[in-house]
Amino acid sequence: MNDDTPEPASAAPRRPTLPNFISFAMAVALVWLGGQFLMQGVSDNLLDNKPDLAVLWKGDSSDAVAQMARYRLQTRDPSGAARLAKKALQLSPLNARAITTYGLAMEAQRQPVVAGRAMTLAGQRGWRDLITQVWLFRRDLLLADFKDAFDHADALMRRVPAPPAPVLRILAVAARDPNAIRPLADRLAANPSWRVPFFIYLGAYEKPPATDITGQLLTRLEASPARPTDEEIGFYLAALAVQGKYQEAEAAWRQLTPGARAGYVHDGDFELPARSTPFDWWLQSGVGWTASIDNSPDPSHGHALRIDYDGVSKPTPLRQLIVLPPGAYRLSGRMLDAGDGGSAAFAWRVICVQAVDPLANAPSPAGPAGQWHAFSADFAVPTTGCPAQLLDLAVDRGDLQKDITLWYDDLAITSIPGVAPKTQAPAPINLDDLPKP
Repeated sequence: MNDDTPEPASAAPRRPTLPNFISFAMAVALVWLGGQFLMQGVSDNLLDNKPDLAVLWKGDSSDAVAQMARYRLQTRDPSGAARLAKKALQLSPLNARAITTYGLAMEAQRQPVVAGRAMTLAGQRGWRDLITQVWLFRRDLLLADFKDAFDHADALMRRVPAPPAPVLRILAVAARDPNAIRPLADRLAANPSWRVPFFIYLGAYEKPPATDITGQLLTRLEASPARPTDEEIGFYLAALAVQGKYQEAEAAWRQLTPGARAGYVHDGDFELPARSTPFDWWLQSGVGWTASIDNSPDPSHGHALRIDYDGVSKPTPLRQLIVLPPGAYRLSGRMLDAGDGGSAAFAWRVICVQAVDPLANAPSPAGPAGQWHAFSADFAVPTTGCPAQLLDLAVDRGDLQKDITLWYDDLAITSIPGVAPKTQAPAPINLDDLPKP
């Protein structure tokens, strides 16, 4: 197992396929081992570097004898390690390190039942010993005892600021067993520090992305006190979109969005808070540009989208992913100019994902400032090459600075019956090449 490059995912097995204990323990344990077991004082320094001298220095210390037993185990003397571990336990029967060493020595001597009992007892004595948790994590996974296995994984990952990829990879493999979903969701419902990194791993590093597992976990978390965050939902939907599963992504967005309403444009009346998912409004501010949802100048409109722009700075993209089936449509909305003019530089567009030419372009309507004015544009979604679209606000930057304040409300897309769609979308390009407003 390589810490830097995750292995490709295999077909979903009923039981998790894990590496042998040596490679598994090394992959996980080496992340922490440098200095994890250092202790204070002269005798404790000898524990790590010269265990033989440590025993002479402090021969009645259970910790010193336990370290000597661990040293014997590392030099492939399991019989000597077992004897010293027993001596350490005679000095201190509750020495978890000695119990762990004894269990590992018994495993090396092919006594799995005794080893299992010893390691279980060591685990009950404390959760801080790394090797004990690694051993129990592996054993419980192979036995499909997922609840206990995930408890040990949690104990491992709480020891470091960033969870190591090998542990996340093993959890992802284990989660392919349907019986693992509930206990894993229960563990995630406790909001461990590795929860968000695990969802990122499932969507970005598993090959192919484990969106099926993510969907099941998020659905279960939806019914828990620790509901999925916008960030977690956004990672999941983005992973589906990257695979071209746009309809599945939109259905998942509706399932995981309380109060989601019908309609092709999501929150076109801007009455809901902005969220960081592909199907919601991404409102970001930058130099000379501010986009926000606020009380509109006309109380009858409730909330509306407010744009403040200096006319010359680079605007921040404002867009939303939508999924329109082939057919004819009308994009409509209302605009109010509350600034020094400049609305002619703005236009709402509908563009096929990975295309450059817009299907629809609805420029700002003409009319007196301070009043709402309607705008619209008819367009057609072709039968091929346009599985999803972007609804975005395009802006032409000018040369003269202005104080532009625009309000938008009642954005909607409605179907126009009886109009046949085109057969092909505009030529696709890379999404990164899409012109930025």
